[in-house]
Amino acid sequence: MRTPEAARYLGVHLDTMRRWAREGAIPAAKLGNRGGFRFKREDLDRFLESRRRTQLGNR
Repeated sequence: MRTPEAARYLGVHLDTMRRWAREGAIPAAKLGNRGGFRFKREDLDRFLESRRRTQLGNR
């Protein structure tokens, strides 16, 4: 899915999604210089699950 769709899916700002992709926090395919990123739903689900586990472990 495209960056705006992925941001909505995760409930984060578009800039946050782009930053996570650039930093490698979420696997993403970079499409050219101005093509943005593409994300797989499975990768986003794995990212969400890992964040949940981390948050639960910090309680």
